[in-house]
Amino acid sequence: MMMKCLLICQMGMPYLAIKVEAKKQSFSSFDDLLANSDKPVLVDFYATWCGPCQFMAPVLNEVSVSLKDKIQVVKIDTEKYPSIADQYKIEALPTFIIFRDGKPCDRFEGALTADQLIQRIETTLNVKQ
Repeated sequence: MMMKCLLICQMGMPYLAIKVEAKKQSFSSFDDLLANSDKPVLVDFYATWCGPCQFMAPVLNEVSVSLKDKIQVVKIDTEKYPSIADQYKIEALPTFIIFRDGKPCDRFEGALTADQLIQRIETTLNVKQ
């Protein structure tokens, strides 16, 4: 599967790749995760070779902490789970989909700052921090 990798430069900030540890959880399927989540789910479709995807790792951690009571953040490696990427027609990385009640309610592509991502989530879910 060929995908393009997107980087949207924000305020002249240089690209920075940082690896961070994430809390890993196991589910029998992606559908199981969506069905059993007690809050909306932000899914980051990424690949390890994608620079902008690596830029988003600390941003997603910040967003996860800031909005911990409002949204669950999940990362899906499109190289390890190509069938899920195909199911949601992921053609560019990173791609983000917000699911509410197990169904997609917003979709966007490209790297964002934490403030931009929080604003997008709050607007989509109609909530404030």
